[in-house]
Parts: sequence; structure tokens; C-alpha cells
Amino acid sequence: MEKKHDFARLFPPKRIEEVAYILGHDLEGIEIPKEDERIKYILADPYAPEMKLIKGVYIIYNKTILELLTGKIHSINSYEFKYPKKKKRKISDTDIEYALDMATIVLLASTNNKILTTYFISGSAEKLNSILNLCIGYSKDLECDEYKASLQNFKNDIEIVSQMGLLEKIFGNDSGVI
Repeated sequence: MEKKHDFARLFPPKRIEEVAYILGHDLEGIEIPKEDERIKYILADPYAPEMKLIKGVYIIYNKTILELLTGKIHSINSYEFKYPKKKKRKISDTDIEYALDMATIVLLASTNNKILTTYFISGSAEKLNSILNLCIGYSKDLECDEYKASLQNFKNDIEIVSQMGLLEKIFGNDSGVI
């Protein structure tokens, strides 16, 4: 029999500042202004949030992090992640334009200026969806029969983030969910 979990308590919606910390610190992203001309084509995407809702724009460019987020590296505990072949280097503001071609860009948005309510990802990083879905938090609505598939997707996101070795690191809860 499956244990009953209080997902709402374990995964409350994260504040924009908390998600920004995850992107900047844990995923080594660089924040840039949403008014930056170099990303205007991303903001023009019909699926991107409205400009007034965007609370942060981050560029994730580190090759090792991108390989983790695309599944080429399975965990932060793996040899490939801990000991990358190339030395990590921080890019300068002038290098951002060149990094945009291979980077993943993340737009954080909020309808209430406090908590993450939506996001947009430009680039290849399917596992980043799982991280950000957990940051949006668990909704009691997922317990309704009509949202059974969404509840299963949320559980899958928990499993994916856990396998990456990031669940406790990023979410700071020793949930024992998995």
C-alpha cells in the first residue's frame, strides 16, 4: 500500500526569490534584465509570459549543468558531473551574446509579484521543467479524480528531481517522498 503524503506541506509554492536563488546558485545561471535587446526574440515567443508578469530572466550556459538538465548526465553525484573534462569558467557580460546560441533561457513570472506562478524555458533542458513544476508547488486540486494524470505528472517530477540528486539540495526538505 502506498504511503499517503502531504504534498501540499512538502511542496508549497516557492517565492520568486527562492527560485531565482536556485537558478543562480544551484544551476549557475546568470540573471539579465528582461529589457535586454539580446533576448527580444525570446520574449516575442507566443508562449512566453507577458512582459509585465516577468520577474526574472536567467541564462543557464554551463555545459555540465545543461547536460544534467537534458539527461546526458543523470545525477549531480555522478563522476561526469563532479569532474567535468573542461574547467568551468564564468562568462562576462559581453560573452552572453555568444552563449545565447547554446544556452537555456528561463523566464520566471508571477501574477502576484511574490510566488512563481508560471515560467518559460527557451532551449533544451527538459528536466528543468520538473524542477520548476515543483517550485510552482502542489495544489490540492490535483487530488480530484479529473486531475489524476496531473497528480501522476507531479509525482514523476518528484522522482526525476530526486534521481538528479537535487530534491533535498534545492527544496531543503527531507521529505522521504520517494
